Amino acid sequence: MTDGTDTGARQQGQGKVELRISLYGTHARRDDLEALNSWLKKAPVIEDALARNELVLTRKDSLTQIEAMGGELIQDIILVVSVELARSVSENAWRSVETWLRNRRRFADPEETPRVTLDGPSQGPGSDLSRDTDRDPATGPGTDSGTGRAGRPEAGPPADGRDRTHGGDEPGEV
Repeated sequence: MTDGTDTGARQQGQGKVELRISLYGTHARRDDLEALNSWLKKAPVIEDALARNELVLTRKDSLTQIEAMGGELIQDIILVVSVELARSVSENAWRSVETWLRNRRRFADPEETPRVTLDGPSQGPGSDLSRDTDRDPATGPGTDSGTGRAGRPEAGPPADGRDRTHGGDEPGEV
């Protein structure tokens, strides 16, 4: 297990930014992280940036290791992108995270409250890109991310009239 120290700079080389996506609060964290990683790779903007070599998507050891994991090494998803594309990539990645999380909540143990964070560098370019499902009222626990409405059947259909329980949740559709 690592000691939790930051082994790589959040700002990667000249004009590159590292965005870190972390997942917490699930019983099957390793499987969920793998599913989210696969989901992100299929998002059209991410997929296009990967194909043009404008983005590196990988996994690294998390900066925070939790003793309760029983020795299992915790990982995060890392996106390394140019400063110029960082905002677009982070917004598209976050929409994909919201969609994945909404889908996961449909089938998850109701006792679980998955939390996802996207962290940019602490200073400099990209430092304003951080997001957290626990701080965002539209994606916080008990809401249907993307609509900001309560994720309970009695809440009724969203204002746009689309049925959120069927279709419309492909990686590129948000």
